[in-house]
Amino acid sequence: MYVIGRLEPDHRSGCIYWSGSLTIDPSPAVGATMLIGEAVNRHSVLVVTGADIAHGLAMWLNTSPALKRPPAAPLWRAMPLPEDFGGAA
Repeated sequence: MYVIGRLEPDHRSGCIYWSGSLTIDPSPAVGATMLIGEAVNRHSVLVVTGADIAHGLAMWLNTSPALKRPPAAPLWRAMPLPEDFGGAA
């Protein structure tokens, strides 16, 4: 299992995860762009089962011209979850 995230040193956890959602931001100056939805809690994090899908999504988030991302922002990446993630303690 994988999550899509990016390093964010100023965030309290040091990392931000993608919720899997996108919203359209219409702008008369540049046309429509999409904003990436960031997960606000552990229940809204997108979990992907396949490595190829996770890496492809991360690449798309980093390279799509339709997505609004500050130029200096860290890149999104696929992060593997431990196999026993969410198991009983």
